[in-house]
Amino acid sequence: MELQRFESFEEFQNAVVNADLSVRLLGPHDGKWQLGNLDVDGITVQRGIETVPNLCEAAGWPSHLMFLISEGRPGPTWLNGVPFARDKIGIIAPGRGFVFRAVGPNTWITIAVPTSFPLFLADDMAGQVLRRWCRATAMQTAPPRAIEGLRNAALIATDPRTPPAIGRTLIEHALLALLGSREWRPRRVVGRPRASPHELTDTMLKRFRAWDAAAQQSYQLDCPQVGARSLNSFFHHCFGLGPMQYLHLRQLHAIRAALLDSRESAATIADLFERGGYPYSTYALARYRALFGEPPSETRAMGPLVQGSGTA
Repeated sequence: MELQRFESFEEFQNAVVNADLSVRLLGPHDGKWQLGNLDVDGITVQRGIETVPNLCEAAGWPSHLMFLISEGRPGPTWLNGVPFARDKIGIIAPGRGFVFRAVGPNTWITIAVPTSFPLFLADDMAGQVLRRWCRATAMQTAPPRAIEGLRNAALIATDPRTPPAIGRTLIEHALLALLGSREWRPRRVVGRPRASPHELTDTMLKRFRAWDAAAQQSYQLDCPQVGARSLNSFFHHCFGLGPMQYLHLRQLHAIRAALLDSRESAATIADLFERGGYPYSTYALARYRALFGEPPSETRAMGPLVQGSGTA
């Protein structure tokens, strides 16, 4: 699988498959992004290389169960605020929202398997676990050798010399080996049950998308599942920022998108800031430049945003 190089995170997010994706920069520049994906007889394998701090808000394919592998190095990475490690693999349920965050350079691989495959229909332990994973996103613990085996199978399957049917078989066998490496039984809850960070992430992303669709800039940040202190802690773990800081980050990204939108060419930069809910000021311009590495006027001069979809 050949990795294509992108000069901006906008191009990168439009090339991603397996998910409806929005990239949010957390660092001062967008750097160089690399991405590749390939259909292996129905299984979609995707590999990404990122060089700067960022987070990705996304929702998985409704028809696929997705496995996310990240070594958590050289920079730490998280799925919904839960850290990756050599013995951790992200299981993203169909249609569920998730957040992948990285504080620096990192690589990742996703393996999206259609839920219509025979593996999911089998009346055995593997089929039961896969069907249970389809109900809720989670970070699972497994032996590093089993996770590495699935990663290597995906890389071999995407080699041009590997026939697609053989590649699919390799991935399926590696997935069965992962499932057989331990007993995947639901954990018994002891004491008062706590809200899952994965459920909270899905809930908050649905709210964000509803606000975005309504062009609403007045946010009511509350969640019946947790109290205010727990919600604040969740934001810091999941998004790497406090609630209001993160909402301001979203506003600045929305302003950038408006600056690149040809339909907004008649509006002034000040108008777009005010309309985006971020008061236009010297401070606002400084925050914008610190985040994107350029002033708003340079962003507008880049021309219309390349329209595309994060799904395929």
